[in-house]
This record gives sequence, C-alpha cells and structure tokens, in this order.
Amino acid sequence: MRLMLQVYEEYAKDHDMLFNADKSIISRPRGVASGGNRNRDICFSISGNVIENVESWPHLGHVITNSASDKLDVLSRHGSFIGQVNNVICWFSKLDCCMKTRLLRVYCFSFYGRELWDLSNLHVQSLCVAGRQTLRRIWKLPYNCHTAILVSV
Repeated sequence: MRLMLQVYEEYAKDHDMLFNADKSIISRPRGVASGGNRNRDICFSISGNVIENVESWPHLGHVITNSASDKLDVLSRHGSFIGQVNNVICWFSKLDCCMKTRLLRVYCFSFYGRELWDLSNLHVQSLCVAGRQTLRRIWKLPYNCHTAILVSV
C-alpha cells in the first residue's frame, strides 16, 4: 500500500497535482482484529497528510463495512423507509387506501441493492415487519391481521 501511495505521489509531482487525504479513507482488512494496537500502528499518508482509517463508510447510498456485514446498511435503509412512509401518510392522508398503497410502492419500497443483503439477517426481518405494519396502517387493519392478506396487497 505504501508503495502504491508513493507511485501516486510521484505521479502528482510530475503532473503538478495534489491529492486530498481528507477525501480518502482506508479500511482495516477483514481478518485483522479491531481491538489492540495493531490497527492503530498502521498509518498511511499521501502528500504529507494522514489518510483516515475507518470501519464503515457511505458509498452511493449504502453503508459499506470492512466486516462485509449488512447490518448498518439495512438499519440505514430501515430508518429512511420509516421517514418516507411517514411523509407519504402525512402529505397524502386524505387519499384512499389504494392510492396511498401505490404511492408507497413508488416512493418508499425502492430498496436498491437489497439483492446483495443476507436475508437471514435479523435486521432484514425487522424491515419486513415495518413494511407489514405500514400496510396495516394504510389499510386501517387490526394489528393481529394475518400476514398472508398483506402479502397479496
């Protein structure tokens, strides 16, 4: 890594460029323990500035972690889903149930990248529960309504 950064610095010097270390991040590789001082000793720099070492970072609307866990990404999507649902219900409260359901499909149920999630993750299950609760709320169904009815909606 240090050799690669050195090549970048030489290229920048030859072409009168500067690299911004504040816009760069380094993630600890999988398998390296996060505890202890081993990770703290690893320090990379470019153009004399230290590059930040992170465990997770946002990229194109997703939260990527060095442990390849979907937890933070699913939790982030869960939070934004709840916010979008509340907005639709607030702004379109006077519409009938069918129209609100259409709006939910268009504006709230767009989970791009969900194909990559581990479906056995408990946080994915909680997102599914939130979706069913939303449909119950829109259709004014009782809490104990069977979920088979909600799937067909």
